[in-house]
Amino acid sequence: MISDKLATTPCYCSALRQASRYLTSYYDQVLSGTGLRVTQFSILAKLLRAQTNVNQLARAMVMDRTTLARNLQPLVREELVSIRPSALDRRERVIELTGRGREVIEGAMPAWERAQQQFAERFGALEVEQLRAMMAAVVASGVHDLVGAPAAAED
Repeated sequence: MISDKLATTPCYCSALRQASRYLTSYYDQVLSGTGLRVTQFSILAKLLRAQTNVNQLARAMVMDRTTLARNLQPLVREELVSIRPSALDRRERVIELTGRGREVIEGAMPAWERAQQQFAERFGALEVEQLRAMMAAVVASGVHDLVGAPAAAED
């Protein structure tokens, strides 16, 4: 079938992006009743653990600062997150959950847990743990360090 030919790709990045779009769409559907998209949920969940600064949150999200800022705007507008200058260094911006943000993320947890459980049941308990480990290994691979590095010499 032609659609099968179009769906498969030899490109690692394209294959990961296809899987990411597929899973993102699923989580967004499950979270739809909470008013959050999965990216917003992820940011709030990280902030539930601790307040942080823009650089640390961008690193934790594996996201550039500009994209993070764009994702934070609706959360600030909805008063789920506050951004303020640090008391120690006025140039640093501290990001933290508001009381309303804490209520929203805690209220969304059951939907997220349902998405997690359903995905694990469908995909397989062992497979989800292997997938999580593999994705962490991709992020830790250091491939970004190769950008701008001199090409390896061929023998």
